[in-house]
Amino acid sequence: MSPDPQAATHTIVSSVAQIDPGEWRRLFGDSPEGYDYYGTLEASRLEGFGFCYVLVRSEGRVQLIAPLFWSDLDLAIGIEGAARAAVSAARRLFPRLLVVRTLFCGSPFGEEGALGIETGCARGRSLLSELVRAMEGVCREKALAFMMFKDFPERALPLLEPLVPLGFMRGDSFPNVVVPLPYGTMDGYLASLSRNARKDLRRKVKKALADGPIEARVADNVDDVIDRVYELYLNTFEAGTVRFEKLSQDYFIEVGRRLRSQARFFLFHVDGRLVCFNLCFLHGDRLIDKFIGMDYGVARKLNLYFYTWHHNVQWCVENGVRFYQVGQTDHEAKVHLGGTLVPLYFHARHNNPLVNAPLRMAARFLAPRPPAVAQPSP
Repeated sequence: MSPDPQAATHTIVSSVAQIDPGEWRRLFGDSPEGYDYYGTLEASRLEGFGFCYVLVRSEGRVQLIAPLFWSDLDLAIGIEGAARAAVSAARRLFPRLLVVRTLFCGSPFGEEGALGIETGCARGRSLLSELVRAMEGVCREKALAFMMFKDFPERALPLLEPLVPLGFMRGDSFPNVVVPLPYGTMDGYLASLSRNARKDLRRKVKKALADGPIEARVADNVDDVIDRVYELYLNTFEAGTVRFEKLSQDYFIEVGRRLRSQARFFLFHVDGRLVCFNLCFLHGDRLIDKFIGMDYGVARKLNLYFYTWHHNVQWCVENGVRFYQVGQTDHEAKVHLGGTLVPLYFHARHNNPLVNAPLRMAARFLAPRPPAVAQPSP
């Protein structure tokens, strides 16, 4: 019997360079983290990460492309308070408690889950089933215990619905935060904030400049200051309570080389010394805030977090950027400054069916809980 030409089949490749760029663009469209971005990740020599890509074919053509990566997942990343303290204490004896090697669909540093599928395709269920079959094979080969579709927006939930009968549970990820900027001037943005937020931001910016000017410049690469940039990045990484990835120095170099048209490094100097950097990506009318690094001795004294926020919003307003996307942490402060929470979701499954039932019961305790924050009002 000849094979069914309609049946979905898959191939797995180890590099995005093995995928036709035209096929990628056809399935992913205009994405802020596209073909070249995945090439950047591969070239960055990220410790603890591996990458591959699944291409699912049906009806004689590629109808789905899924970027995959594998790394450790800390299942306790969302817990706080006494429970976090208990986990930290237990990890002195069992360092990998609640840490599992996981295969992810998406990008380790993406703002949203990434899955390219043919527009209007009527075979979504069979394509996803074939993708999961491919992921199961990768898990067996790499000895990975867990599979996760990471940080997908609400509009993608109908597409991912076929994962539920395949044993995946759905849960809440850390939400993103986006600041709408439909303003022609900085005064328009400030007027949109609550009275307390407006007063607080102005006071902190004034304090930052009390001892002298802060020199700010925008660059598309940081080759000339890369050692200092990476030092500042590590400061912030080590200070963070919610950490997933650790970037390499090569990452910042490769971003400047491969993504120069998108990359915007905001560099802040005090007395001629670089004290803060902020890597953002410009995509259409959206500025996506990716990574920040600070000299905390200076940052705390000068309220640099708020100064850089004010500077970046002003840059957006002056350059016609309508949305400032500011990431998945520090929700309370960001909403206070005009941000809107954007829900994100995951689908996950352990490869041992016996583990999935108790994991579902524990999920409500392990799920991230962003603070309940009121949306800004004038």
